[in-house]
Amino acid sequence: MYPLSIKLTIYCQVCWWADDWDGTEYAMEYDPKRPFLDQLKELSQKTPYQALETDYPTLKNCDYSNAIAYSKNCILSIWADNCENIFHSSLINENKDIADSLLVFSSELCYQSRWLHKSYRVFYSQDCDTCNEVWFSRNCYSCTNCIGCVNLRGSSYKIFNEPYTKEKYFEKLKELRLDSRTGIEKLQKQAELFWDKFPYRYYKGDNFNLNVSGEYIHKSKNSKELYIVGVAQNCKYCQLITYKPASDCMDYSGWGHGAELVYESGNVGVNVSNVKFSQYCWPEILNVEYSLWSTSIKNCFGCVNLKRKYYCILNKEYSKEKYEELRSQIIESMKKDKTYGEFPLTVFSKFAYNNSNANKFFPKTKEEVKKMGYIWNDEQEKQAEATIKAENLPETIAEVDDSILNQVIACNACDRNYKISQLEFNLLRKMRIPLPIQCLRCRENEQFSKIPKPRLYGRNCDKCDTTIQTSFPADDSRIVYCVPCYQQEFI
Repeated sequence: MYPLSIKLTIYCQVCWWADDWDGTEYAMEYDPKRPFLDQLKELSQKTPYQALETDYPTLKNCDYSNAIAYSKNCILSIWADNCENIFHSSLINENKDIADSLLVFSSELCYQSRWLHKSYRVFYSQDCDTCNEVWFSRNCYSCTNCIGCVNLRGSSYKIFNEPYTKEKYFEKLKELRLDSRTGIEKLQKQAELFWDKFPYRYYKGDNFNLNVSGEYIHKSKNSKELYIVGVAQNCKYCQLITYKPASDCMDYSGWGHGAELVYESGNVGVNVSNVKFSQYCWPEILNVEYSLWSTSIKNCFGCVNLKRKYYCILNKEYSKEKYEELRSQIIESMKKDKTYGEFPLTVFSKFAYNNSNANKFFPKTKEEVKKMGYIWNDEQEKQAEATIKAENLPETIAEVDDSILNQVIACNACDRNYKISQLEFNLLRKMRIPLPIQCLRCRENEQFSKIPKPRLYGRNCDKCDTTIQTSFPADDSRIVYCVPCYQQEFI
């Protein structure tokens, strides 16, 4: 995760998770004459870090994925749990055989799709739930054998929302040549134009939500200002909670999986409670503040890369009584210099902003990043010399043999080159999808460009004119309905 320009001690996953060290080797005595956050920053520069953010003991053959747990056979996937055979996908949970997708949950054999739940063989689609054999469709629920459809419920054998007999449908499917690149590119353009003729619900969510606001919300209640959150209760200003559940959290970004009473923290999860101003702490975290990259710690304050310890401050162990006395003293001191109660951004930031997920949602220039006190990475990626141009790749996967694994392909959209991995090739064959003609970066950028950013705008329902808070700006030409008006479309 870290470029060479970041001067930190980095351990491979095996060494970081080993039992021959626990972080107390780097313990510091608290100095009441120095600001506490200065001491915490000093500690953070001494301790060794994981090369990747992974729950390594729960993984098998996932060496080239990040922010991942409970998974196997995943390559270039980020923010994934309980997954198998996943290639180049992000923000996913409980999936098998998925490639180049985003926000997919409890699904199998899906490709280049976004915001899917409980679906099987869904391709180039978005906002679909419990669908099977669906192509180029938007907001379809419980649909089977549909192509280019929008806002359907319980439908089968439809193309661009028009019904077909089963026999005619499969005749048309054969004519469309969806196993070829030409057929896919042609239909994708038609489908996306067709989508915008129909209304969008003002937020992406489901009917299991109750009293919520935000975008990409699933089975949550009494929660406000959420973004990509599933099964949350009594939460506010939370995002990227992709593993259920989370409750009574605020200003919390990342994970879930039994998280409660989390405040001003990121990437903490797996049975965590009462965690404040901390980051990258998991699992079994209790009563922790101002801590970073620690596992199974309880009643700790200002610890970094600490493992399986109780009653620690700056990685130094204390008795319960001494810990509580010193913790109160530090908090009082921090309150006086007005540093207690907020997440210490520049203390915890060890990543280059332009290499992070933050840049996908909140893109900034190098000058803006430097002014904010963050790191920028200027290192150039080394590129292998291309052996074939993307436009010269075969039209169908059936025309490709294993020799493609030895080729370096020149992207048709930028100056980067890429290769096809064995896992990717296996998945494309299984799904009968042609080889991609864009590099990994271009494909990822395309997927992220098609989801709204975490920001809400005021506008009016395009049918009844009621005021709504939505991710669609007022000048967006797409048709946006409030929930009652949207639901009338299906009566």
